[in-house]
Amino acid sequence: MLLFYTLLIEEDGDRIKFEKIYTKYKKKMWYAANSVLSDSYLAEDAVHNAFIGIAKNIKKISDPESPKTLSYAITASKNAAIDLLRKRKGLNEVNIDELYDISDKESSSFYNTIEIEDFLVKTLSEMPVIYRDVLYLLIVEQMTEKEIAVLLNRKTGTVHQQVRRGRAILKEELMKGATDNGDK
Repeated sequence: MLLFYTLLIEEDGDRIKFEKIYTKYKKKMWYAANSVLSDSYLAEDAVHNAFIGIAKNIKKISDPESPKTLSYAITASKNAAIDLLRKRKGLNEVNIDELYDISDKESSSFYNTIEIEDFLVKTLSEMPVIYRDVLYLLIVEQMTEKEIAVLLNRKTGTVHQQVRRGRAILKEELMKGATDNGDK
């Protein structure tokens, strides 16, 4: 499969860089995708899609072994998994425990149900990418807003606003879901 990806890359230096990324991060990317999808075959598809994206953007990566590159690879894999979820709306089981701490006290009973995982994944997958990425990096990767700003090449104030707005969107949708399920 590595040969397929390297055919997408023109320069030898970029191919070597990609091979390092592929070798070093493919398992971590699969685990990240599988944590969203809970399906090993779909996770492989998501990682494949992520690697195609990485191959297309390989020139933007300076050091294939840096933490920034690892975060980029994991984010690409998670986003590809969420995109697959978006295409397969009927998927029931998704392990998204990492996001439980977004809630506030009023919606805690709603989080105790299994359905919240599906609802949360659906809500996240429908969010604009700009908010989804910063929330993922903040919550799952446990990066600071400053680190996210550096990684995404944005101002720290911009990232702060995106985190606030993303959390507000999540909270609003989660509260709507709790009300629809009879919780208050």
